[in-house]
Amino acid sequence: MNTYNLEIGEERFSALIELLAQLVSKRSVSLDGPDTEGMKACRDLLFTTLENLGADVRFLEVKGGPDAIFAEFGDYQDEAPTVLLYAHYDVQPIGDIGKWTVEPFNSSITDGRIFGRGASDDKSGIITHLGALQMLLSSGETLPCRVKILIEGEEELGSPHISDFLIRYSELLSADALIVADATHWDLDEPSVTTSLRGVIDCEIHVDTLDLGRHSGEYGGAIPDALMVLARIIASLHNDDGSVAVQGLSSSQTSDIQVKDSDVLNQAGAVSTLNLIGVGDVMSRIWSQPSISILAINAPRINDAVNLLVPRAAAKVSMRISPGQDPVSAMRTLKSHIRNSVPWGARIEIIEGALSAPFESEGSGKLMEAFQDGIQIAWGKPARKIGLGGSIPLVAEIAETYPKMEIVITGVGEPASRIHGPDESQDLSELRKNMLTEAHALKSFGQRWT
Repeated sequence: MNTYNLEIGEERFSALIELLAQLVSKRSVSLDGPDTEGMKACRDLLFTTLENLGADVRFLEVKGGPDAIFAEFGDYQDEAPTVLLYAHYDVQPIGDIGKWTVEPFNSSITDGRIFGRGASDDKSGIITHLGALQMLLSSGETLPCRVKILIEGEEELGSPHISDFLIRYSELLSADALIVADATHWDLDEPSVTTSLRGVIDCEIHVDTLDLGRHSGEYGGAIPDALMVLARIIASLHNDDGSVAVQGLSSSQTSDIQVKDSDVLNQAGAVSTLNLIGVGDVMSRIWSQPSISILAINAPRINDAVNLLVPRAAAKVSMRISPGQDPVSAMRTLKSHIRNSVPWGARIEIIEGALSAPFESEGSGKLMEAFQDGIQIAWGKPARKIGLGGSIPLVAEIAETYPKMEIVITGVGEPASRIHGPDESQDLSELRKNMLTEAHALKSFGQRWT
């Protein structure tokens, strides 16, 4: 295996971490809207950074969504393959600020980790791409591949405009291979490539039982309130063991990685008395079985409660679907189950939300082989092939739009990164090795192509 002469010096690495800190400082929360100051500031910083790196850069617009940044490098070897590098610049809201011990948008470095919202997901993914390209561009040779970069701004919303986006820019985004830097490693110093993703669908359930709230003493015991109905519907979604009760969904037992229940509970930060739910081996429950979560409930707050029957209530339900499951049929099945679970003749309305397909790769190909070589060089050990319980909406859309494009999904964070949670962070040593891995992978892929 040719290890090539690629390295990233301390000065360049420090500059990249400073850039990561600047990106974290931009409050690019897509839920706040596409035109907020933070979204625009983050977008503009990336535009300038890529332009200074020598790329031809432009914004890609889609109606109703934030601009994506597209960049292309014109200096590459003849007959080289085209590789599209993907990441996203939007981040999740911070949630309960009281759970943070650091400032979410003012990054800090402690014990070799950089903290802040987006420090791992997915601004370290962006830095991975930039670091790999800097290593290749500074080697004195032309790029081994024709490189395109796409950094979108609504992944954390489920990429609701991705279908329209790919139709509008299908020729521009065409490539032989795609590298997605938006997954995780198995653990610290346990590098991985992701070969499957669950899809996700969600909906809102709105329940009405009365035109107005009524005195609970006068009508309680005869008239059901909306929260009673909603609670019954929500309870119907799971069996007693916590597995999904909705019938007709795809599910499989595919994991050959065995982990202890206690390890999963500890990583999740579970209370000491909590038990796992579901059936089968633990990783299959997360990677290749459906799951349902209740994300939010609209109802009176306890501090605002009075002795009235609640006339209306609502909940947001999210369902992860396993590889091989059609999201349209999954939504239809979920809605049918909900309607059949409504007690006492209450009136409900179901409002459909996100609809993102799952993904599964063969785990082989020239780019996959190149990445495995790169991981062996950077970490000195082989890569694990893992699934991911989460979703990356663009991946399934890309696979459908460009069926011949090879897709490799790589990691940046690991369990300690607390992605989407308080005190999100990124280990800097892992990030550095990710850059080196990708640089070697691009070099190796270009050579394997010829």
